Formats: sequence, C-alpha cells, structure tokens
Amino acid sequence: MTHHQEVDGDSVASEWLSSCSEILSLNGVDSSLSFLCRREYTIECNWKVFCDNYLDGGYHVPYAHKGLASGLKLDSYSTTIFQKVSIQRCEGGCTESKDDFDRLGSKALYAFIYPNFMINRYGPWMDTNLVIPLGPRKCKVVFDYFIEPSLKDDKAFIEKSLEDSERVQMEDITLCEGVQRGLESPTYCSGRYAPFVETAMHHFHSLLYESLIN
Repeated sequence: MTHHQEVDGDSVASEWLSSCSEILSLNGVDSSLSFLCRREYTIECNWKVFCDNYLDGGYHVPYAHKGLASGLKLDSYSTTIFQKVSIQRCEGGCTESKDDFDRLGSKALYAFIYPNFMINRYGPWMDTNLVIPLGPRKCKVVFDYFIEPSLKDDKAFIEKSLEDSERVQMEDITLCEGVQRGLESPTYCSGRYAPFVETAMHHFHSLLYESLIN
C-alpha cells in the first residue's frame, strides 16, 4: 500500500520559487486550469543538454522551429533571473483574423525552476516539463498539458494545438541529440556565453556548479 504525502504549496513557493511565485501566479500559473494529458519522450542526450536548449534565450527558435517563430515576436524576448528560477517572456504575434488559429495568445512565459522543471504558459495553455536523467547520454522528459476550462471540450482546437506542440518537441529532440553527438566529438571545445541571450543558461550552469562543489 502506497503512502500519499500531501505537498505544502506554501513551502514549495518559499523554498523553490521565492520572490517569483507571485509573478507566476499573476501570469496565469495557477490551479484553475484543467489537466488534459501527459506525454513522455525518451531522448538520447544528457538531461543538461535539454535544459540548455530550453534556456538559450529563444535564439534557436527561428532556425529550428519555423512554425513556432511565426507566432512569436522574437525581438520582444526578455529574461529575468531569480534565486533558483529564470523566467523568459515573449509576446505572441497578432493574428489577422478572428478565425485564425492561435494557440500561443498575446504573451508567452517560460519559467525554469532549478534543477529540472519547466512551466510554459501561453494563450489558454500551460504545460510543465520534468526532465529525468536516465544515464550520461539519455533522459526522459514528462510533459503535462493543462488548458483553460472554457476550452477543455473544444476537441478541434486541442487536437491542432497538441499536433503543433508535438512538432516542436520532435524538432527539439533532433536538436538535442545532435548537440549530444557534438559534445562527444573529440574536436569539441566550449565557447563563450552569448551576451544577453544566454543569461538564463549561465544562471543554470552557475547553480549547477555550486551544487556540484558543495
């Protein structure tokens, strides 16, 4: 018989989210959303490679995710650093017609909670990503999808949105597995951080360094 342990939301907020918990709650990260589904991906890369891909300030988006890039104003990208959290924000592109499909909405927020949890809030959607290491060159990423209750019965919108999300995940998997192969190359050498766009990645690496030496 398994023992169910209640999670104290206040202690999670204070210990892990700290000063940004209010920012997240004010930007739609709350319990009013309806859980929709879970998808899991096994990726042939180190778990930190997946995190790096998530944290690169959006600069891989126009090259790896052309469909996603068309729905975001990438010049509006901003990153804010907190104690154990980094928050990336981007405005969504405006659709020309009310009949146009728009799953991203007017604003997108991407929160990384150290060491391996992500919250993405966009339009009527929220998804969370948990990255689980499976060895030095393999990890599992668990996606949980949530939607605003008013749309939970809109099957056509949900199906199209999940298809678009699946396409982005496949593109990211290709990217991450390519990076892993590059890291294992005998000719690989590390470069400098890109100013402004890789601040969240640098923050992640700094926290990881502190964890490893303590």
